[in-house]
Amino acid sequence: MTEPPVIAITGTSRGIGLGMARHFVGLEYRVAGCSRGPTIFTAAHYLHSEVDVTDEKQVRGWIRTIKNHYDHIDIFVCNSAIVPAASLLTATSFDIADSTFRTNVMGAYLTCREAAKVMMLQRSGRIITLSSMAVGLHELGTSVYAASKSAVVEMTKILAKELAPLGITCNVIAPSVFKTSAVENLGEAVVKHALESLTIKREVTIEEICNVVNFFAAPESSSITGQVLYMGLVN
Repeated sequence: MTEPPVIAITGTSRGIGLGMARHFVGLEYRVAGCSRGPTIFTAAHYLHSEVDVTDEKQVRGWIRTIKNHYDHIDIFVCNSAIVPAASLLTATSFDIADSTFRTNVMGAYLTCREAAKVMMLQRSGRIITLSSMAVGLHELGTSVYAASKSAVVEMTKILAKELAPLGITCNVIAPSVFKTSAVENLGEAVVKHALESLTIKREVTIEEICNVVNFFAAPESSSITGQVLYMGLVN
């Protein structure tokens, strides 16, 4: 009997990450999640760890824990991110820019790097990073956030080239508006204008986001890599 896939997801204490954890546990996947603090979600096939994705030692320990517990990682979803309040670049403090880039870019770098090492030994795997509609909309006040998510896109595309010979694919999902406390930090005016700027002018659901994860993770998608799938937006 084939064992259920192992999926590791960062940022599972709330928002999209929590929704993904619940979704894939519901599909009987073995799910390993992490966040800076505890989670309200518990399930028989869910393994949670408290991890700061900007801490190299903690990230290495987390990936080692997953490897020791499940022996492999089939799918890795890099979801952790900070969404700072909307602010013009000239009014954005260094501390806000620094924390945003540390979590969104360096956190993605560390977690993808360590997950990729496990997959390289397996010679198989799927890495999926999350970008944002902000990269395509160029909204006022989102320069730092959009730049950090643009960096994730470029990193994922290059990683896709580096890992392709080993049977590992790397792709990006750029969801449209998904209401979380983090997105609400952008401010009502920014979110409203973003919705109006979308091609499909509504919020995206967790089921729709997970459907894209399923698509990229499917065995039939083994020739799809280095792609960015925008949801709700023609780009």
